[in-house]
Amino acid sequence: MQASVELLQIISQVGYMACFGGDVQRSQTIMEGVNAIGVEQTPIKMGVAISKIYAGHYDQAIHILRDDVLLKEVDHMSAKCFLGIALSQKGEKAEARGLFEEVVRKGNKDESSIAAAYLNT
Repeated sequence: MQASVELLQIISQVGYMACFGGDVQRSQTIMEGVNAIGVEQTPIKMGVAISKIYAGHYDQAIHILRDDVLLKEVDHMSAKCFLGIALSQKGEKAEARGLFEEVVRKGNKDESSIAAAYLNT
């Protein structure tokens, strides 16, 4: 199936709404479907990883962020921030801290503030 970037963005937004609204199962289904259609797009990979974090599937999120996103875009600060969150949730605090510190220094305002909040916990 061929879907436009705009359609994939809209469907991804629905997936995010489900995720942040607490419907993790529906979010997973939506994001996996979007991923199947738009396989190589970084924003889609990010959405899948974020939904995995919210579902508590930290190892899967770590794999996506490290092996899909950061291999292609080594300076993707949002990916590093969410990788830090997943690692932190798994108890890998030292590695997470290093990522958060980098994001605070190099990330945009939103990325930096999220990373700073995790550094202060």
